Amino acid sequence: MATELDTERTDRRDSVKRRRVVSGAAGLALVALAGCGGNAADENGTNGNDTNGGGADGNDTSGDGTDGDDMDGNGTDDGNETDGEDGADEEALVRVVHASPDAPNVDVFVDDESTLQDVPFRTVSEYLSLPAGEYAVRITAAGDADTVVFDDTVAVEAGTASSLVALGELNDDSFEVRAFADDVSAVADGEARVRLVHCSPDAPAVDVVPAGGSDPLFADVAFGEASDHATVPGGAYTLEVRPAGGDTAAATFDVELAGGTASTGFAMGYLDPESAAADEPFDLTLAVDVGGE
Repeated sequence: MATELDTERTDRRDSVKRRRVVSGAAGLALVALAGCGGNAADENGTNGNDTNGGGADGNDTSGDGTDGDDMDGNGTDDGNETDGEDGADEEALVRVVHASPDAPNVDVFVDDESTLQDVPFRTVSEYLSLPAGEYAVRITAAGDADTVVFDDTVAVEAGTASSLVALGELNDDSFEVRAFADDVSAVADGEARVRLVHCSPDAPAVDVVPAGGSDPLFADVAFGEASDHATVPGGAYTLEVRPAGGDTAAATFDVELAGGTASTGFAMGYLDPESAAADEPFDLTLAVDVGGE
């Protein structure tokens, strides 16, 4: 399989040897999510029971806005405020990836609120900070709320970052939304951290090998799985995607891994789109997880 198809794809898809770098998608800020959780405070933490530091809360009895006569007796807030530091500990970072090649553009509803509209294949949204908790997520065909392709509860945990990836195919009822934990910790200057998420439904398990090398950067990554993270010197790389254990590249991509950044490469589309449910060729979308600002 690898030798014959690889030769065809190399000749037929030189134009597909490209890198898509996504640090955020315009128009996909997911702002509506911030107000979907019943446990979410407003951006100023002024939820009616809170002393906001200016004594403007209805429970402050000082009369002059100072903290001397505050209800809690110590001039601090009354325990109901989500302040900046504690609030950050209770937040989760979430982004959405449309990686299902035969799915149409989609609309996303969270807790029955319209959140994303007309999202195309290969989109990677920017991260949004959300209150931790459970959210009812429904995905429909764009503009057609009756055509539901996913309807389930998704939980996000405080202090974590994750990618919610729509992958699989509608054609064979394998469409699903899978959560992948992201590492958004700081990366040392001069180094780059990278990993692969395999979202190509007709591709076998793959190795990713720097061109000219023999040791895989990632080995035996199967569809629907994420590799471990690898840390490499920052710089330009040519990466070959090979069938696991093979020597011949099915696709080759030039990428720039800037120092001080972490990235995730989402391998999407079909190795053989002419025989697939949609004409979406295999490609790599490189999304910046942290750094590069």
